Amino acid sequence: MDYTTDVVIVGAGAAGLATAACLGRLGVRYEILEAGDAPAASWAASYDALHLHTVRQLSGLPFRAMPRSFPRYAARDQLVGYLRGYAERFKILVRSGQRVTRAVPEGDGWRVETGANVYRCRALVAASGIYANPYSAAYPGMESFPGRILHSAAYRNAEPFAGQRVLVVGAGNSGSEIALDLATRAASVVVAIRQGVNIVPRDLLGVPIQRWALLIPRLPGPIRAGISGMLLRRAEVRLRSAGIPKSPVPVLRMQGIPIIGLGIIQAVRAGRIRIAGAIVRFGADGVHFVDGSVQPFDAVILATGFRPALGYLDGLVTLDERGFPRRDHVRSLDQPGLFFMGFNYGIAGTLNIIRGDAPIAARQIAAYLRASAPAGAGA
Repeated sequence: MDYTTDVVIVGAGAAGLATAACLGRLGVRYEILEAGDAPAASWAASYDALHLHTVRQLSGLPFRAMPRSFPRYAARDQLVGYLRGYAERFKILVRSGQRVTRAVPEGDGWRVETGANVYRCRALVAASGIYANPYSAAYPGMESFPGRILHSAAYRNAEPFAGQRVLVVGAGNSGSEIALDLATRAASVVVAIRQGVNIVPRDLLGVPIQRWALLIPRLPGPIRAGISGMLLRRAEVRLRSAGIPKSPVPVLRMQGIPIIGLGIIQAVRAGRIRIAGAIVRFGADGVHFVDGSVQPFDAVILATGFRPALGYLDGLVTLDERGFPRRDHVRSLDQPGLFFMGFNYGIAGTLNIIRGDAPIAARQIAAYLRASAPAGAGA
């Protein structure tokens, strides 16, 4: 079928829903397309132990706070329920089962294809996130490894790994949380860290680290330097005491988000998780590490991250080395009428950033529609 509207939003996760709510407040017509069977499908498919690392008060979307009944750090199912309730509250009609395969400029707008359907619009919002595009590291000899290899995107809980020797490759927030979950059932858990990591406590002096991240940049220079230096020194001491290599990039200058929470450090100190260095290759005898050791494993989980799911824009936008599009905050620098939502990350919290970005994106989209409207036509 053929549909025509002002705006098409690709993705009904937090970014897409927030943008839809803000556009609705401005009276802008839109269609929101979701590859899954319901809003927040990617969150619903995440591992059971997932919890937000951002506080409830700073994780709500525009116009609707998270319920006060939620704990400080919401669990996966609570977040999914909140997002689906958000869609209902603001009467956001999500077209589910609509995986966008291609989006191309057409005339003064866009042609968006989803299998049997075509959507034509004047502005396009890419809110497709990263979780639909897992990034798997490739190592020599993986085909000869006798155990199971899977990406963290396919991990749900520790039950299938009970009594097994498991290697987790990568120690970001997902990798660390999965390793801690595995340690409750697996016979042994090893985390392979190639270069090093940065870890910050989830709470500092009883205050969530997210709030510190928002406060510190506003402080006078000397105070900011003092607090930052103290945090860095404490982080280095913790990592060194657990034998976990520290990232060569300081936490305040790193791209992305450090590991939030000290659980992985405590588990390593307690002997429930072991740390290994970089992987050289896989083999029939196990995994070969850079220090010359060879360790056998029953399963390997690649917690090697994700890349932005923007395949439908192939060849139309410039991507950086991490796969993120070239943009001026939310507006594409490559294509007119193209906006990106949910691709700004930081320790201030992705949901918190989305709450601030969605009204900005909606206003810019509305302004673009007015400016590009044919003479005598309304936006």
